[in-house]
Amino acid sequence: MMRVMETVLVLNDEQGNSNREMAKLRTRNEKLEAKALKLDGDLTDHRGKQENFAAQ
Repeated sequence: MMRVMETVLVLNDEQGNSNREMAKLRTRNEKLEAKALKLDGDLTDHRGKQENFAAQ
């Protein structure tokens, strides 16, 4: 019975660690998505400026 309880405790601890890791990865993913969106906006802005400069 003790062995089963030890196994359950270990598995619960591993699940808790994976949940924390998943939360960290979600946060990192959100930050990277925001950065990609900003860079996409910057690229669009630079393309517009390039077109305006070429039209002069």
